[in-house]
Amino acid sequence: MSLTSFFANKCFEYLLKEETSTVQQKTMPLYPPWSGKEFRALCDGCGNCVAACGNRIIVVSEEGFPAVDFTQGSCTFCGDCARSCPTGALQFDPEQAPWHLRVRIAETCLLRSQMLCLTCVEQCETGAIRLPQIEGQLPQIAAEHCNGCGACCRPCPVGAISLVPINDGE
Repeated sequence: MSLTSFFANKCFEYLLKEETSTVQQKTMPLYPPWSGKEFRALCDGCGNCVAACGNRIIVVSEEGFPAVDFTQGSCTFCGDCARSCPTGALQFDPEQAPWHLRVRIAETCLLRSQMLCLTCVEQCETGAIRLPQIEGQLPQIAAEHCNGCGACCRPCPVGAISLVPINDGE
């Protein structure tokens, strides 16, 4: 993170402390990488994937299943979670995409309010998030470059970024 973004984030945190709204998907948790359609049927809630996650982004959801919490960090796609799964609910395959997620940026994004914030752009190592061409618009998403790692979610000073399944809605 650049020094400019660091100071901007600290200022925004102070100014928006009470107004910050985290826009995380609440209706259905994001299951760990390499979880298939049969995940809920196969997962026994053993917690091996939670323990195996070095970045500590896999947590136990309210319903007792492991879920990804990008407010804790990002995914490196190491596969440790899937390799630790004894039931086959997670099946590591380096030839397959770990999941099919895309970035969603809410209207609460600071750029929408014409406040300069480059945090998500700087955190995106794949170049999937780009500054808008027109002032006051949301950042542009190059979906073909987004790997769903979640590195952009946590540092957003207003919680305007979430990752959602590609087939969700839009």
